[in-house]
Amino acid sequence: MEDNRSRSQRYSDNIAEFCGSWGFVLWFSVGILIWVLLNTCCLLFGQFDVYPFILLNLFLTVVSTMQSPIIMMAQNRQVERDRDMVRDLHAKLDKLLEKK
Repeated sequence: MEDNRSRSQRYSDNIAEFCGSWGFVLWFSVGILIWVLLNTCCLLFGQFDVYPFILLNLFLTVVSTMQSPIIMMAQNRQVERDRDMVRDLHAKLDKLLEKK
């Protein structure tokens, strides 16, 4: 099957696939945990984002703001693929009915 998607469509599909996986949830959770530990327990590096973690909140807001439209683009592509598949099935059924 040919891949007729544009580069941006492939990127949005890949990002949506990764962001909707357990791997993303685990890596993101580990990253946040490290961030919190570095800023609360570790005096070795100094605190760069003291409690209530304003910089972390800003980062999470930016991630969710950018992630939402990318995931929606991928969902729109899935709807297009599903619609094309249904059209193909209808065409095949119509051909079968015409033969009878």
